Order: sequence, then structure tokens, then C-alpha cells
Amino acid sequence: MAYIKNDCIRRRTPYKKIKAYLVENDISQRQVAEAIDRAPSAVNQKLNGTGGDFSLQEARILSREFGVPRSYFFEIDVPKKERNEMVSPTGTGT
Repeated sequence: MAYIKNDCIRRRTPYKKIKAYLVENDISQRQVAEAIDRAPSAVNQKLNGTGGDFSLQEARILSREFGVPRSYFFEIDVPKKERNEMVSPTGTGT
């Protein structure tokens, strides 16, 4: 499911935690690109949700080379509105 935000078509939600981790640890997208043998633009698209997902092999490399927690690749970021729709007033789900 694609959605548009700020005139940008996203295939999925961005990897916000991975992006923050890279910034906090002074790791450039170019370094990530070199480690996983991809173009920097491809890494940018993966991180921002406009390209494909990271593969399991890429997640392993980023975890091993830069210490990115593997859980960051698998967290589901459900929008607040959708979370409220998924839970009924009794808390049992719909």
C-alpha cells in the first residue's frame, strides 16, 4: 500500500529508528551504501520508505558493521489513528 506525504510517494513507513541511530552514531548513508554494496540513493530510498525494504542479509551487515539493533528492521510503526481503530472500547480488538 503506497501513500503520499509531502508530494512523495512512500511504499511504507520510513525507518525512523535506523535513521536516528545513524545520525546519533555519525554514520553516513554513503558508509551504509558501501557496506551493503548499494548506491547511496538506494539506501536513502530504503530509509525513507520510497524504495524497497532492507533484505535480511543487509540487516545482518548493518548490525554487524555498525551495531544497528536488528529489531529496528522489524518494528511495526502503526499510526495512532489505526491503533485506536484496532482496539474496541473493551480492549479486545475488532
